[in-house]
Amino acid sequence: MLDNVGGRQLAEAFYRLEDDGVIQAIGKASKEPTTIDFEESRSRSQRGRIENFNVTTPFGDDLARLVGLLSRGELDAQVGWRGPWEQALSAAEALLSRRVRGKAVLTLP
Repeated sequence: MLDNVGGRQLAEAFYRLEDDGVIQAIGKASKEPTTIDFEESRSRSQRGRIENFNVTTPFGDDLARLVGLLSRGELDAQVGWRGPWEQALSAAEALLSRRVRGKAVLTLP
């Protein structure tokens, strides 16, 4: 799972992980701190984990890791909108108004 919101959403996602599930924390759009009660997760016998995705330059190795996870079906990018590049403004408006669940993908001509 990818999380770019952080805060309470990241903590809730962590609590809902299946055994050996992984969250890639890639952002903090909520601007909230993330607080996780590890005692609660232990009481559920939970064995998931959070991995922090740090962008460093060059970041080709990091992108290659994400693409590898996608290609092996180990990562679901949760695309909620697809459309042509010419509709980029519509995609941005839909994302900002939270009408899209997941990612918006623009296709190039």
